[in-house]
Formats: sequence, structure tokens, C-alpha cells
Amino acid sequence: MKDIALAAEQRQGKGKGAAHQLRFSGRIPAVMYGPETEPTSLAIEERAFRTAMKQAGGQSTLFTLDVNGKQSKVILREIQRDPVSNKVLHLDFHAISMNRPIHIAIPIHFTGISKGVKSEGGIMQVVMREVEISCLPANIPEYVEVDVTELGIGDSIHVSKLNIPNTTILGEPTRTVVVISAPTIIKVETPVAAVEGAEGVAIEGAAA
Repeated sequence: MKDIALAAEQRQGKGKGAAHQLRFSGRIPAVMYGPETEPTSLAIEERAFRTAMKQAGGQSTLFTLDVNGKQSKVILREIQRDPVSNKVLHLDFHAISMNRPIHIAIPIHFTGISKGVKSEGGIMQVVMREVEISCLPANIPEYVEVDVTELGIGDSIHVSKLNIPNTTILGEPTRTVVVISAPTIIKVETPVAAVEGAEGVAIEGAAA
């Protein structure tokens, strides 16, 4: 599991005006909270956050947040973005204890090409792209890998078949993760009028 360092500073100002000033100066408003941590308003350099996210495997990544010299283990719970520009507006960090299990969703990565797709013309339908687990922070995997190579048409993989060491899978065991469906056959019907017209031409040609 990756553990990425990220610097932050505690901020005093609150409200839309203070948040706007932070963003204008190239910083992102953020908050850190947790069962053993009082909610703390933070400011994080936008450039530093972008660099950290390039190293991260996703929001399941563990961060060491350095707030004015005090370090805390956190996970990124939410990224709020502008719906038009996609610019990051606010970050929510959840402070955790390394000795207590946490609930977190990790991505599912599919590998291989299904024989049902490759040889039988089937269609791979992905039903789940992440699964929720419970584990100690040190055991959080970057992702769970699912090999679909041996799946033929009609075959599927369910949550119960996922193998994630040192974790408890919280998803419903019978829920489908991926399924190989038969190809859709589109029937093209010839218009009746066109058939009748064709027959008429053939008859006239025969009479001539």
C-alpha cells in the first residue's frame, strides 16, 4: 500500500470569501476529521496535491498529512470539483488509527481477454468497478485484480470469488462483478412494399 507525504497548513478563515481567496492564491481549502481527531480546517498547495495524486493509486491511497510539523495518517474521503472547469474546490481527509480496521472502497482491475469475447463474439459487461472492504490501514490494497481470460459466454464472477488477502469483503457475496453476455443479434426486415415492387418487375420481365 502506498503512503504518500502531503504538506498542509492550518487555516483560520472560514466561509466562501476565505475559501475563494485561498483558491486564488493557488491553495485548496480542506478539512481533516476522524473519531479521534477534532475537525481541522486546512489549506493545501494545489501543485503539491496534483503531484501527490499522480503518485497515488486512487482515493484508497494512504497519505501522511504534515500539518505544521504534526503528522497524521489520513485517507482522502471526498474531492469536490467545479462541475464546469473540473477544478478542485475542496478536500475531505479522514484521520485514521493504524491499529483500527477501516471501511474503504478499492478499485477492481480486470485483466486478460475473455475467451467468450475473443472467440465467441460475446460482450463483457462490467457490473462493479470497486468493492468495499474492511481492514487495517497497512493492509489496504491499491486494487483487486480479476482475471477474465477463462470466461465464456454466460459465465460470470461474483463478489464471493474475489481474493483480497488480510481483508474482510463487505460487498454482498452473490453480487455479480462481471459477466460475459451473448452478442446482440439485430434482425433487419425487408419492407413489404420493396418486396412487392421487386416481384412486379420480375413478372413484367418474364412477360416481355
